[in-house]
Amino acid sequence: MSIHFFGIRHHGPGCARALDSALQTLEPDIVLLEGPPEAEDILPLAIDETMVPPIAMLVYPAEAPQHGVFYPFAGFSPEWITMRYALLRQIPLRLMDLPLTYRFAACLEADLQARADKEVSEPVEGTDGDGLNTEQSADAEISVTTGENSVPDADWISALRMDPLAELSRAAGYEDQESWWEREVEQRSDSNDLFLAIQEAMTALREHAPQESLRDQQREAAMRQKIREAEKAGYQRIAVVCGAWHVPALAGKSSVKQDQALLKGLGKAKTCATWVPWSSDRLAYESGYGAGISSPGWYAHLWQSPDQAGLRWVTEAARLMRSAGLDASSASVIETVRLAEATAAMRDLPMAGLRELREAMLAVLCHGDAAPLQLIRDQLEIGHQLGSVPASAAAAPLQRDLEMQQKSLRLKPETLSKVIELDLREPNGRARSRLLHQLTVLGIHWGKRQANTNRQGTFRESWLLEWRPEMAIRLIETSRYGNRIAEAAAACLSETARNADLPELTSLLDVAVLAELPQASAELLLLLQNQAALANDITHLMRALPPLVSVARYGDVRGTSHLHVLPIIHSLTERIMLGLPLACTGIDEQAAEQMVSHIEAVQKAIDTLGEQALADGWSGCLQKLYLQDSIAPGVQGYALRLCYDKQRIDEETLTQQTHRMLSSGSPAAIATTWLGGLLCGSGLLLLHQDALWQVIDQWLSTLPDDIFMERLALLRRAFSGFTPSERRQMGDKVRHLGSSEPRQASQEINVDTERASAVLPFLQHLFEESIL
Repeated sequence: MSIHFFGIRHHGPGCARALDSALQTLEPDIVLLEGPPEAEDILPLAIDETMVPPIAMLVYPAEAPQHGVFYPFAGFSPEWITMRYALLRQIPLRLMDLPLTYRFAACLEADLQARADKEVSEPVEGTDGDGLNTEQSADAEISVTTGENSVPDADWISALRMDPLAELSRAAGYEDQESWWEREVEQRSDSNDLFLAIQEAMTALREHAPQESLRDQQREAAMRQKIREAEKAGYQRIAVVCGAWHVPALAGKSSVKQDQALLKGLGKAKTCATWVPWSSDRLAYESGYGAGISSPGWYAHLWQSPDQAGLRWVTEAARLMRSAGLDASSASVIETVRLAEATAAMRDLPMAGLRELREAMLAVLCHGDAAPLQLIRDQLEIGHQLGSVPASAAAAPLQRDLEMQQKSLRLKPETLSKVIELDLREPNGRARSRLLHQLTVLGIHWGKRQANTNRQGTFRESWLLEWRPEMAIRLIETSRYGNRIAEAAAACLSETARNADLPELTSLLDVAVLAELPQASAELLLLLQNQAALANDITHLMRALPPLVSVARYGDVRGTSHLHVLPIIHSLTERIMLGLPLACTGIDEQAAEQMVSHIEAVQKAIDTLGEQALADGWSGCLQKLYLQDSIAPGVQGYALRLCYDKQRIDEETLTQQTHRMLSSGSPAAIATTWLGGLLCGSGLLLLHQDALWQVIDQWLSTLPDDIFMERLALLRRAFSGFTPSERRQMGDKVRHLGSSEPRQASQEINVDTERASAVLPFLQHLFEESIL
């Protein structure tokens, strides 16, 4: 009986190639691989023809998927090579790491304790925008949690332990571990003694390493128990494949009783396991992956093209540059390869590595410009390849529904960010928009809606798409809401709405309409009406009105009948008009500015809707605002401005109100704030109303110097919103008003109304096109 230990580096192509050769030489009758035992049932899928790395094992507790753990593999990962070697030859394959059921039990216990603590304390803020918080360990797994509590044991200590590759490269005099690894392993021509050398090096390092964490001790105890089980079963040639750091602990002598004591009393939880697609950029250090590598794309290239790797790499870089519109001639490719090989020879290297190729490309191919080199780094050295798993892999119905919709809508999940433009007048565009909005409801932010500043109209949407493999966790977690995306989104939105207050309900209603969830919309409307009847905060109702008006005005674009939305709009508008005067009473200057912006949004919404009855009622509400002295001055001024702009009052009324608010009996602070509201947004009012100009000029002239200097900042802020053209015309107006010469602009202009009316139909057509 013999036990052979193969210490590997996770995701190392040179190590994988040496391991494949060693296994073929040894021909073991059982293989023990470091990995979660819960995933043994899904191992046969590793030899499925439709399984394309990078992929990852996903193991999660059945009752709390958010605590799931990923085990990523690339095509050049030694673990992946080991799996396929054993499965293709039908050799028994066992995973021998510490069962995750123990860890999950601790997580669930921590969740229970956290919920108990929340009952007597303030709630803790959640995690990031996606609801996912990745916690990296020093080994090849990625732990994902959505709560504010992580595993209760001292897992973080393992992240602080000695980095073996860094220590060895430092001892060899290298600046970084990647350069040392590439020379000693990737460019190694004879790998016969590689694993023996790794074992000796790790043994020496562990003699001077700090004490292992409890979790690492438990992991190594579990591995040793698996080795003993294989020995007891009578296997003669046992191959043990594990992280290089663990080899000395597994190869040395150990006490059975001590190992049993380390594993005694650990809790258990029901677990599930499956395969999920992974991405090459998530294998990189830059993604935060603790066991990552600096250049997964380069390692994949070495694995796939070991012969003439340098020439092929530079050729791919040149092809990438040409696709980006950059010059990259064949002569430059040849000179780049020659320079890289010459540099490698000067450094006594057997072949040009990534460092030499990078330096040569910068000098020759990129002409000293670092920008193309960064493009090569992002697209080639790291890459954005996304793996795939067979349809037979266990998956939640919700995940299968998403895959079917992605296929039917031709929305391929990619890790590379890209912007798509959707035309909601087309069935495919509307279906894509609906899916992305529904996924957003579920907390799966595959797409992020972008503000489109170059185009107008509600039938266009811009989305930034970027698929992250961790989203698989959220899909499994939200499967409790239903088996289809639309069904789950509606249930999730309804559950959130039942626990939401009025500000949240107003935003959720807009989300339900965009996601085309009619049942959720009806429930939200009922909740909103019930809370709005008792609510005192009118601003949230005002924020909810504009998107609803947009849906009613252009509802046919999404296939949403405006008849379903109009009752909501009428109800909200009525509540706004009833509560607005009270909401504008007794508020400070900052709150008044915010209220002005809300009033402006409501005004635009009512103008868009085009209902005369609503417009009349809203104008009546604005008249109450500017006539009541208890209303905030800034709101008073802006309400008067809107009434005049909409021709609800005449010039005489405007001048009278201005005289009243700017009279000597009105405090300077109130008058200045009121004037800021009146002039908010545009200077056309001053340009075309000479009487108003004279009133303001007279008021400013009568202000004492100290009061004028005190209010000057507010006056400047009021005029700062005017366009440069408006300010220039105001300067001309001041000059003409101050002189005795007649103003050219005030001369009577004869307008040919018959000729002017002929242009109106064309202007109307232009306005309609710009709105759409």
